[in-house]
Amino acid sequence: MKIEAYCNPDIHFDLELNYCGLEECTPDFVMNPHTRDGYLIHYITRGSGFFQCESDIYELRTGNIFMIVPDTLVSYRTVPEDPLAFCWFCFSGSRAGNILPRIGLSAGAPVRHLHSRYSINELIKQCSDMLESPAPYNDFMVQSYLCHILSNLADSYSMSTKSESEKKDIIEEHIERAIAYIKFNYMKPLSIQDIADYVGLERTYFSKIFHKFTGMTAQKYLLHERIQHSRQLLERTSYTLKQISSYVGIQDEYYFSRVFKLETGMSPRQYRETLHE
Repeated sequence: MKIEAYCNPDIHFDLELNYCGLEECTPDFVMNPHTRDGYLIHYITRGSGFFQCESDIYELRTGNIFMIVPDTLVSYRTVPEDPLAFCWFCFSGSRAGNILPRIGLSAGAPVRHLHSRYSINELIKQCSDMLESPAPYNDFMVQSYLCHILSNLADSYSMSTKSESEKKDIIEEHIERAIAYIKFNYMKPLSIQDIADYVGLERTYFSKIFHKFTGMTAQKYLLHERIQHSRQLLERTSYTLKQISSYVGIQDEYYFSRVFKLETGMSPRQYRETLHE
C-alpha cells in the first residue's frame, strides 16, 4: 500500500512542504539509485532495511529517520524477512538547509533514531489526508503541519542531547501545552490520543508523564475539567441536563450524571436543587 499527496501552494514560504505520504513495502521492495530536489525525510514505523547515500551504507530499523539531501545519489531497500513500513515528507525553500542542525540531521549524518517519546507518523498521515481530501484547505494549514512535524524532530533531538534538568523542563512544557489544549477544547469530542497527537508524544508515554506531573490520569483531568464547566452551567443557566452534557463534550446524559456524582458527591439535578435552598 502506498499513499502520496502533493502540495501546490499559492503562497510561497522560506520553508514549505512539497509532498508527503506513507507506504507498507513488499518483501522485494528496492528503491534504485536516484536523486531528489528537496529534503526528503523518512520515518520507519516498522521493519528493517538498508540506506545507501553515495558510498556510505546505513542499516535501518524501526524508529529510525533518514534524510535524502538534494542532488545526492541514494538508494534503499527492505530486508525481505522484515519488510519496511514508513512515512515521509519532503520540504524545500530558501531556509530549508538552515534547520538541519536543529533536527539532528546533516549530509554527513543522514540517519538517526527518533526518540520513542515522539511521533510524526500521525501528523504526516493527517497532512496527507488533508491534501487528498476534496474539502478546502489553505497554505497556512499545510505550513502548520510542516512546522509541527519539524518541531517534533527538533524536540526529539533535544531530548537526546540535553541534560536531565533540561529534559525535565521539556517534559513539563509538553504537559503545560496538554493542559492548555484540554482547557480550550474540553467541549469537543476529545480523546487522549487527540491530546497526545497535539503535543507530539506517543500515547502510552504521554499518559505516563501526565499522571506523574499532575497526579491524575489525562482522562480524569479531562473529565474534571468538563465537570467544573458543567457546574457553572448548572449554576448560571436553565439548560437541561442533556444540553449541558453535550455542551461540555459528553454526549451520553446518563454517563454525564454518573461521573458528575463521582466528582461532586451528588447528581447534577441534586446539585442544581441545592442552589435554590
